[in-house]
Amino acid sequence: MAGYEKRKPGILFHELEMQDVEDKPVKLSQWVGTGNYVLVDFWASWCGPCRREMPFVVAAYEQYHAKGFDVVGVSFDQKKDAWVKAIQQLGMRWHQMSDLKGWKCAAAEAYGVSSIPSNVLVDPTGKIVAMDLRGETLLGKLKEIYGK
Repeated sequence: MAGYEKRKPGILFHELEMQDVEDKPVKLSQWVGTGNYVLVDFWASWCGPCRREMPFVVAAYEQYHAKGFDVVGVSFDQKKDAWVKAIQQLGMRWHQMSDLKGWKCAAAEAYGVSSIPSNVLVDPTGKIVAMDLRGETLLGKLKEIYGK
């Protein structure tokens, strides 16, 4: 229940600072709260359910990115090579960040994530409007927001 409280709809997103795939420091606020809906997607290369979920996220990104929808992948990986390889294999063309600390990553604490895949949908002002949108539910929510 404590984890839910950290990512429930109605609260503002929590800042995260990690590295991108090129080892450059990035902050979640570079993309979240800047005028677009953003899906903050918690995943890992070794997570089978995450990999099975990714085609839905890819479809959502491809369908709605031009309308202002964005995705930030927050990886629970520990091995950079596996993380980068999975990004390429799965066709994840959006922003990625990780501190490569696995379950001890900053996102686990900040968002109360104890299982993955997990996500939060953040509105243009930085407020969380939904969480754990999976499969067709994600696509349905985006259709509700953007139409078609």
